[in-house]
Amino acid sequence: MHDDRVGPIATVLRGLRRRCGRCGERGIFEGRFRLRERCPRCGYAFNREEGFFTGVILVNFSVTLLVLWVVIMAYVLWRAATDSSSALTPMLVGCVAIGVVVPIAFYARATATWAALDLVMRPLEPDEEAEAAVRADGA
Repeated sequence: MHDDRVGPIATVLRGLRRRCGRCGERGIFEGRFRLRERCPRCGYAFNREEGFFTGVILVNFSVTLLVLWVVIMAYVLWRAATDSSSALTPMLVGCVAIGVVVPIAFYARATATWAALDLVMRPLEPDEEAEAAVRADGA
């Protein structure tokens, strides 16, 4: 059995690093975007309930909004500090690009992060623990 569990903050940080929130295993993705059904090391089922990807979308959307907010606030502060009257078009094009690129680039991290957040918010039930132990490598 793999008992590498840590506290809630470390669990979420594991997800942000594209690792299993339960054991810290790295190989939880098949390719760039596809999350495995279970962790290959500890057997944790990532998609524990219907609607799992709604949380992934929420995390990804929140990160995208945060990046856009920071960029827009930096632009507003720059315009105020320099009393610039430059064109708004480059900023708008940049924001559209951010709105397209960030969700794609962050998708895998959002998926692993949501799986870790789900684990923190809803610890495994005894039957899920048993199922994970059966599915773990070396079991």
